[in-house]
Amino acid sequence: MRLRPLTNTLPKCLLEVGGKSILRRTIENLFEADITRIAIVIGFEGEQIRNHLKAQFPGHRFRTIRNPKYAETNNAYSLLLAREFFKEGINPAPKDELLVLDGDIVFDAGLVPYLRNNGTADRIAVRVEGEHDMEEIRVKVGRNGFVEAIGKEITVAETYGESIGIEWLTHETAERLFETLEKRMRQGTGRTEFYECAFQEMINEGTRMKAVDVSQFPSIEIDSLDDLEQATRHVRQ
Repeated sequence: MRLRPLTNTLPKCLLEVGGKSILRRTIENLFEADITRIAIVIGFEGEQIRNHLKAQFPGHRFRTIRNPKYAETNNAYSLLLAREFFKEGINPAPKDELLVLDGDIVFDAGLVPYLRNNGTADRIAVRVEGEHDMEEIRVKVGRNGFVEAIGKEITVAETYGESIGIEWLTHETAERLFETLEKRMRQGTGRTEFYECAFQEMINEGTRMKAVDVSQFPSIEIDSLDDLEQATRHVRQ
């Protein structure tokens, strides 16, 4: 809503930055990292997204998963809908890992390979450098850089950095994530939550997630017209 009137009839991920849609930039970055098995959860004007994928990437098959309740749910619910897509990839071995990306991020192509190759633990991409404010999903870390807390309620003073909305999870943790999301849905809290709430519950129960500083790779979440203008000024054509 903060991007209206540009998004009156257009999904945010189809907004153009430097002559390419946010979605196209994301997929091109994934292809560059040799990631080709991709699912996209769609809601508002989802058919436009399907048509865009066909036009921009003819011949490539994407899985689109419709969230019919997009107007009354949050991204935790949308992520849970991708559970079957993830399960389909586990046979034959090796078991798939899971890369989770928010659909409104403009980020450097080097970020995903760096995150993938930065250790074997579950990891969350974090922007450490620069200013931090109360609008961000913030991360607090403890010993050895493992996340102790993640969410908007963390004070700026105890913030290590901003979670930019990109996570790389081992197969086992991804399975646990979907179980946690489903449990929170049944409890009645999960439908309107950010999926980071499930991360926090898992961390509280002993899951170790490493905060990986990706400050060297420019990224910006597009939430406002100012964000869009900033991304357009700095993106590589």
